[in-house]
Amino acid sequence: MSLVIKGGRLLDPSQGLDIRGDLLVEGGRIAALGAPGSLTADEVFQAEGLVVCPGFIDLHCHLREPGFEEKE
Repeated sequence: MSLVIKGGRLLDPSQGLDIRGDLLVEGGRIAALGAPGSLTADEVFQAEGLVVCPGFIDLHCHLREPGFEEKE
């Protein structure tokens, strides 16, 4: 199964990437980048006006005993 994320702002600071285009995902991995409207797939997600970027991780966590919700 393949998925195309169409027309989003493709942003990846680690690669110096900041373009508008399509992103093809096959087998859970990025297979290709292309100009808007250039890629096809089984499933399409319209991302006009959205940012497509690597996942963000919240590194702020507290590892405490349960019951101290007020400290969070």
